[in-house]
Amino acid sequence: MRRIAAVVGMGVLLVVSVACASSTAAPQAPAAQPAKAVAEPAKPAAQPAQPAVQPAKPAAEAPKPATQPVLELKMGCSQPKGDVLCAAQDKFAELVNQKSKGEVFVRQLYQGLGVEHQLTQAVMSGSVDIGMISNGNSGRFTNAFFNYDLPFLFKTYDNMLRSLDISIGQKAIEQYEKDLGVKLLFAISYGSGRDVQTRNKPLKVPADIKGLKIRVVSTPVDLAIFKAWGANPTPVDWAQTYTALQQGVVEGEQIPMVSIIAPKHYEVVKHSIRLDYQALFQTFYINAKRFESLSPAHQKVLLEAAEEAKAWNRKDATERTQGLVKQLTDLGMTVYQPTPEEYAQWAAVRDKVWQEVAEQQKGKVDLAIAKQLYESQ
Repeated sequence: MRRIAAVVGMGVLLVVSVACASSTAAPQAPAAQPAKAVAEPAKPAAQPAQPAVQPAKPAAEAPKPATQPVLELKMGCSQPKGDVLCAAQDKFAELVNQKSKGEVFVRQLYQGLGVEHQLTQAVMSGSVDIGMISNGNSGRFTNAFFNYDLPFLFKTYDNMLRSLDISIGQKAIEQYEKDLGVKLLFAISYGSGRDVQTRNKPLKVPADIKGLKIRVVSTPVDLAIFKAWGANPTPVDWAQTYTALQQGVVEGEQIPMVSIIAPKHYEVVKHSIRLDYQALFQTFYINAKRFESLSPAHQKVLLEAAEEAKAWNRKDATERTQGLVKQLTDLGMTVYQPTPEEYAQWAAVRDKVWQEVAEQQKGKVDLAIAKQLYESQ
């Protein structure tokens, strides 16, 4: 009985000891129970190991301070993501990040800073660092590219792009930079110039466009071109163009084929005629004071990224344009290529428009320069 009482006493003691997690109970416990006691103390042993793992996190994140941007540039694109223009800017931002090893971060904002002239005003004021505007829309701020707006000036789109690298183009760029207070990074390619799209009526010759209200850029050149064709040119900001077409406020527009896809204009225009009648490119620029404030190393990064992004964009825009006829056809549009005789009717307004615009814009449009550009091709 004493032995039984002793065992019971020891059992009670063991339970109490285990409940209190006392290590002194281990020698008195039965052989099967020491494992529990040994396992229990192992828990604290596992917990101290946690700090050893946690310090490793900073080690994994150690590169972050080096890759955290020391400079952030705000950039705006007036088109939706995926558009040929935004894609060129995205490539530029990617290259800047790579070349600066993460020190410079370019934040892209899609359609969040207004239409092109509003974005340009923001860059000129310094509230935004990088922006873009078409050569036509830039006429609100400078006459640098008025000569480029003249219809049927270039025989091919590539000729137009190349002209920006020669002395005539460089003088225009210098004037543009001075008038806007920006530094041109590069001219973004659309892959082709302006064509004409209509909601319901297909076009083959100028007689087909007579009386139609066509959305145009608000420039003397655009107004003169469509009046010469017998149309009713109607200036509409790009942001309102889709709705204006949808509601029948205008019956057509004049954009390059590549610009139809991203904003889904194929939903509101059903016909396009390939005219490539007017040079069209997007000036991609940075506020000049902002650029000058950068370190020489960061300036070099931006310029190198711009040069590589330009080459990438030229290839991308060309490839997009090559497949557009089929793509637009699949989306329910008709794309018409005029015959040489039909095209000659459209181009017949060239001299008339050139003379009219030169008279209206004395000192802003130089026909001698225009003729030099045309004849140099």
